[in-house]
Amino acid sequence: MKEKILRSLTRLFAPELAANMERGGSGGITEFGANEVDQFMEVDDRGADVTIFSFAGLAALYAGLPSFEFKKLLRSGGKDYNLVFFRDIRRLCYHVTPTGEPEGLDFYETAIRDVMKQLGSKHNVAMGVSVGGSAALYFGAKCGMQQVIGFSPGYPLTVYCGGLNQLQTFFDIPRLVLRPKAYAELALVTLATGWSYRQLCKMKGKKNLWPVLETFTTASPRPKATIFYGQHCRPDARQATFFDGLENVKKVPVPTVYHNCAGFLKQRGDLANTIHNEIVNYRS
Repeated sequence: MKEKILRSLTRLFAPELAANMERGGSGGITEFGANEVDQFMEVDDRGADVTIFSFAGLAALYAGLPSFEFKKLLRSGGKDYNLVFFRDIRRLCYHVTPTGEPEGLDFYETAIRDVMKQLGSKHNVAMGVSVGGSAALYFGAKCGMQQVIGFSPGYPLTVYCGGLNQLQTFFDIPRLVLRPKAYAELALVTLATGWSYRQLCKMKGKKNLWPVLETFTTASPRPKATIFYGQHCRPDARQATFFDGLENVKKVPVPTVYHNCAGFLKQRGDLANTIHNEIVNYRS
């Protein structure tokens, strides 16, 4: 029932995202086929010395795009990278394997290290949107990558699914009236995050959820990170404060009310250049 409600709301208020999810084989929240289990990872080896590891969020997509469209976007302007896509098909923040076992964090870390060894790039970049941004921080630090580019990393989840935020989100009448699409997006993200958090707590226990910030801040060496977030999206701005004062972490407020600030940059035609520039600036 919850899956049908979330799917219907997405089709009603975010038809482009819903269409992309269905085209990418990611239309369900808890229901999926065997082919999705087998396709949790996609590796595109171009023989480049830079590899981007892209981690999907709860939508199981990359900035709202299927992987083939994201590839095209990242290769605009003549740039070329090895691209590795990870999907969290269970929508449980990578804590569960594609086949349903609870050792997801170890499973994905092993898979990432194997691909890093296989590709042998000099520069590895972890990137993600929402929960995918949290995964980029966590696995980027765990696996010794050089750089992290996170868009509205969804950590900690309690910022979104806490009681105060839910009240502020669902009873934000001015946003509902003036910006109904932004209201719907924030409501959908809040509902999905709450569902994921409750499932994780039942399965793993609150104390056993991934320590994203601790893992990132204690890594040696620590990846250099850039955190983009929706400047006028209340929970995202709140989550961004957790990165205040961290060395080699740059925060970039994006002038949008939307949670998916990467999608906002894409609509402006700036997403590809933003990613390219972050990599170039790091390496220069």
